[in-house]
Amino acid sequence: QKPLQKFTLDHIDLKILNLLSKNGRLSYRNIGLTIGLTTKSVKSRIDRMLAAKVIDRFLTRLNPSIIGYKEICALALQRNKLNQELLDRINLVGDIQYQFEVMGGVIGFDIAIKEGTEDKVELLLNSLRPALLGIIRSRNREVSHNLTRTDHTIVKQLIKNPRMEIGDIAAATVISPKTVRRRLDKLVRNHVLEFSIQPNPDAMKGYIVFFLDVRVKDKSHHQKVLQRIHEELHGHFMLLSSDMSNQEDSIGLLLGSEDTIGIESIRSRIECFDGVQQANAFLPIKLACPQEWILKAIDKKLAESGGEKRKEFSEKTVASKMH
Repeated sequence: QKPLQKFTLDHIDLKILNLLSKNGRLSYRNIGLTIGLTTKSVKSRIDRMLAAKVIDRFLTRLNPSIIGYKEICALALQRNKLNQELLDRINLVGDIQYQFEVMGGVIGFDIAIKEGTEDKVELLLNSLRPALLGIIRSRNREVSHNLTRTDHTIVKQLIKNPRMEIGDIAAATVISPKTVRRRLDKLVRNHVLEFSIQPNPDAMKGYIVFFLDVRVKDKSHHQKVLQRIHEELHGHFMLLSSDMSNQEDSIGLLLGSEDTIGIESIRSRIECFDGVQQANAFLPIKLACPQEWILKAIDKKLAESGGEKRKEFSEKTVASKMH
């Protein structure tokens, strides 16, 4: 099998990537209107980036707190000491929402902690000590929104296909297009869902892709720091910046630079922002975002709501017969 040829990005490709990282559901037409290209040209460029694996895939991100995962545990482990037994232990207390390998023989995980297993995290950490390089535990940002059965049904389709058209979602779920659009707009507005891309650092010729982990002093600084980052880095090659802000005390950015001097310049500049405790840069080799666990959690919620509906229907039937 031939090795994947790296794709040389030009400034137009970077603009498209920036737009898609902020909203992976943007239409070809809207992207074209924003950057001055025809719809056909935009589609052609995106298709080329997908074929070259510059864009690994489109991604729907769901705030884990909405399905009962209130805490995140970020781990850094020595890759050569990681084995299947340790992975099995990780899976006992939570589900891996991000996995990444970085230069230096380090593998990292962001683990969404299952409800009811919080007290087992310390046991997990003790068992990981020989391989453990670092750990950060934090709370997910909770949202004041309860998902309905309709919401779960729509989200399930979008996890499978983030760019699925409204009409196709409606046809697959037997929900009216008007309801799909209204519920989807509400989910995005309430920071339950956001849409992005999963890039492939290894496929990008001419750019060094790096992950910047920004730790804020406390959650009260979060939005202010995030806003300033967007202002300061406007025009930079940015592939990921989560406005959903899952973790209250950190901000994750995936950026691109033409050289290592640029990486350090951005890192040190952000670390000087008011409200920032520290900023650390990492060079990722591989990125992964497993989502099977989200689909299982949604299926469980749908099964529970289906059972409640059947019970309610049965009770109403019995009551009507009694009268």
